[in-house]
Amino acid sequence: MPIYRCKRCNYLYIDEEQEKTFESIRNDYKCPKCRASKIFFVKKELPK
Repeated sequence: MPIYRCKRCNYLYIDEEQEKTFESIRNDYKCPKCRASKIFFVKKELPK
């Protein structure tokens, strides 16, 4: 299950909880918490 973490504020974008996967959202996406752009997110894989 991929999870993307904002490097600025640690907001987590969890694919399973969203309507779209992180990879499929537009490049102008902004973090809902701190408004950082999509490039500030790093991918994390949680063990199953």
